[in-house]
Amino acid sequence: MATSHTAQPAVDRRILLLLLDDQHRLMLCGGCCSGWTVPQVLLTAGTDFQDGAAQYLAERFHIEHPRFGTVYGVHETGESDCWDHDRRTISRALIVRITPEESNLFQLASPSHTRWGIGELKYRHQEISPEGVTLLVSGYVEGWLPDGPISLY
Repeated sequence: MATSHTAQPAVDRRILLLLLDDQHRLMLCGGCCSGWTVPQVLLTAGTDFQDGAAQYLAERFHIEHPRFGTVYGVHETGESDCWDHDRRTISRALIVRITPEESNLFQLASPSHTRWGIGELKYRHQEISPEGVTLLVSGYVEGWLPDGPISLY
């Protein structure tokens, strides 16, 4: 019996969605890995990061017109850095401002969803994966990060 094999892309392209409401609370998903994380999506080859994020937000959270922040995180692994995957990874951490209604819908979507403000994020940063999102969100909210890409190495 013949089996088919689908070739894996040479690079994983991921988006981490840092959903912030008007009260500067970050939306978090729990229930896995004994901790908290932000919504993430794996992109297909050739998909623009913001376009892929917008499509995922519309489909998963009914956020039709995402308002992207001016700061975003960039992380790339080289071939020698791939200890947990067998291929390179390119990630973007995109800050998305959401309305109070969208924030409430996120909270109600699952009992494993929560919203943490800056104080709680800083206090509990070790419970969040990847841990660096706390620093990116605080720098954005507190205004000490410049606009544009920020390296997450």
